[in-house]
Amino acid sequence: MRLQLERLNDLEAQIHQTLSELSQNQPNMTITEAAEATGVSPSKISKFVKKIGFSGYKEYFRFLTGKELVKRKKLSSEFARIQEFMENFDNASVSYVADLIKKYDKVILFGYGPTSICMEYFDYKLTYTVDKNVIRATQDSMIPGLLTENTLLLIFSVAGKFAQFDSLFEEAKKRQAKAVLIMEELNTNLNLEQGNIIYLTKSHQDEHLDSHEKTRTVLMMFIEEVIRELSK
Repeated sequence: MRLQLERLNDLEAQIHQTLSELSQNQPNMTITEAAEATGVSPSKISKFVKKIGFSGYKEYFRFLTGKELVKRKKLSSEFARIQEFMENFDNASVSYVADLIKKYDKVILFGYGPTSICMEYFDYKLTYTVDKNVIRATQDSMIPGLLTENTLLLIFSVAGKFAQFDSLFEEAKKRQAKAVLIMEELNTNLNLEQGNIIYLTKSHQDEHLDSHEKTRTVLMMFIEEVIRELSK
């Protein structure tokens, strides 16, 4: 493994030099002890070791003491995408949807294909979490007849390419109901107003996958966070 020492400032170079020497006689030095020995905080040590190419302090110190490094598992592209979603998660969207659910008496849940199964789960959880009239629409043709003035229509979709949602939003507007589309992937081709759509990520799943082949992991994680918010 090649250390990226050229990236270090004077303090970090001194930290590395000191720990390199101390590690020869103290092979089990903790990060707290390393921080005390170099006169910096543990967080500074943590940032320093990542800067020169290690996943964390333990891996760095194994290197200094000549121990074999543990091979890092390479994340699949989907795991990496989910990790990015978690690291950049916008909790404001959770609060917004939770507040809407609290506001309206009737909540209609809808999604096409496998997303409809996610709505079945959401329906089950909501029924035991809030005192609302929760309905899972199994077909889009059911929705116009269910819309009333005090209704919230939540439509979930992975990519928004399977069907057009414009007519459902027009029906909701006609009946003075509130409609929101919750999208996993960014799709700038949709014609909906900004206030009626929530994008959970800026990423895309493999474009070679058909809609029914794509995962619903991010949608389910969002659903769980909404339920958690409502359960407070």
